Order: sequence, then structure tokens, then C-alpha cells
Amino acid sequence: MADPFEVRLRFTSLLTHLSASTTSSMKTATYALKHRDMDEDLHSCILESLDSGSTSMNTRANIMWFLEHFCDMAMKEGNEGHIPYVDMVRRDILKIVTGVVGGDRKGGNGMGANIKVARKVVDALKVKGVLGEELVRNIEADLKKKEYERSKSLTEEGGKDEEEEKAASQGKERDRKQEHKDKYASSRPKESKSNGHKVDKRAIEQRIEEDRERNKRLRESVWAVNGDDEEELNKLWEETSDLNDDDYAIAREEADERAQFARYHRALLLEAGR
Repeated sequence: MADPFEVRLRFTSLLTHLSASTTSSMKTATYALKHRDMDEDLHSCILESLDSGSTSMNTRANIMWFLEHFCDMAMKEGNEGHIPYVDMVRRDILKIVTGVVGGDRKGGNGMGANIKVARKVVDALKVKGVLGEELVRNIEADLKKKEYERSKSLTEEGGKDEEEEKAASQGKERDRKQEHKDKYASSRPKESKSNGHKVDKRAIEQRIEEDRERNKRLRESVWAVNGDDEEELNKLWEETSDLNDDDYAIAREEADERAQFARYHRALLLEAGR
């Protein structure tokens, strides 16, 4: 039997190093299913990672995306799945969403930046039957509230920036201090403001790249088929409307056009044979 402490450390490490790739999510989910006898402990690792102040905005988003794959694998029948994992996600989904969209505890980096991610995954879990209608409505109400708070905070922060710029333009002493401040800032890595707090430029570039990878996989999945011709035929049969007089009229017109083309082609052959 594996050492519980070592299993927790390994699973936490897998969560921390999640990326946009499906392989990364499947590897982490497979590890959790392999050690299903420690399901409560491993589920608590997810909550602890989201509650940790050192967890970045991108890692929180990756954990949220991972949960969709995790629930898919956990809902499989037999020994391949483990329904208690799904029940735990459903039980703590409000806490999970809060951890994903709430940003870093230290400094609040990326506050609200993961709202769209949380909304997409919640909708996907609803379609899969993991989350009920009422629970999804409660989550959506909470997300809308966070969106409003974030928008309001950004507006207030913008007003403060304008006041600071106006004050900085008054007096040579203020100008000198501002110039010194700009020189100091230029010597540090470029950063971008998000809700009054700074987000590393590298984290932004990583997020863009991961979103691009997910969109690429989404476009690929549109063309995916299960290979069951009978199912495709049944779907086509159900979606096709019943024949009516217009369908027969169109069929007669097409038949006349084909007959006319056949006569024309035959005439050309006879003309060429002379």
C-alpha cells in the first residue's frame, strides 16, 4: 500500500503542474482514480490548492478545466470510474468556484479573471448531469455578483489613476519623484494591472497560449464521430422531414434535367460518330 503522505504530495504536484493539454488532465485524473481508497484526502488536495495563496491564476483555471475531465472519467462504469469523486465535486462546487474566481489570497492577483472559465466548466458539468439546475442558478448568480464587483472595482481604480496623474503633474518636486519612479519601474519586469494588483507578464502570455490550445482542441472535437454508422443513420432519419408535394415536384424537375442532359450527351456522341 502506498504511503498516504506521499500520495498527497504527488497529487498536489500534479495539480500544480496542470496545463491546457488533455494528457495532463488525464494523467492527474488517472492518478486520483488509481488511489480511490484515499478519495476524501485527494479531493481535499484540490480544495487546499485553490485555497492556497501561492496558487496562481492560471493554475486555478487549469484545475477548473481538469474537473470536467475528472468527472468524465469518474463517471465510467465498473472499476474504471469512481462515483464518490463526482459526489464530492457536486458537494463542494460552490467552494471550488469561489476558489477559482477569487484570485490569489496574497495580493488578489487576477481577481475575477477566471469567471468565464468557471462558467464554461459549470455549464459543461450541467450538461453531463453532474450539477442540477438549481445549483447552477446559484453559481451563476454568484458569478454575476463577482462580475459586477470586479467591474466596479476596475472603474474606481481607473478614476484613482486619473487623479494620481493630475496630482503628479503639479510641481517640479512631483515631476522629479515621478521620473525617479518611472526609472525604477523600467528596471523591473513588465507587469500589468488587474484590479489594482499586478500580474506577471509571463503569466498573461502563458494564459493566452493555453486558451489557444483549448480552442484548438474544441475545434477538433467538433468533427469527432463515434464510428457508429447505424446511430448516424437513425439521427439522419429522425431529423429528416416527411415527404410532401414539394419534394415530389423537386424530384420530377431533377429527373427532367437529368433526362435532358442524357439526350444532349447522346446527340453529341452521334454527331461525333458521323
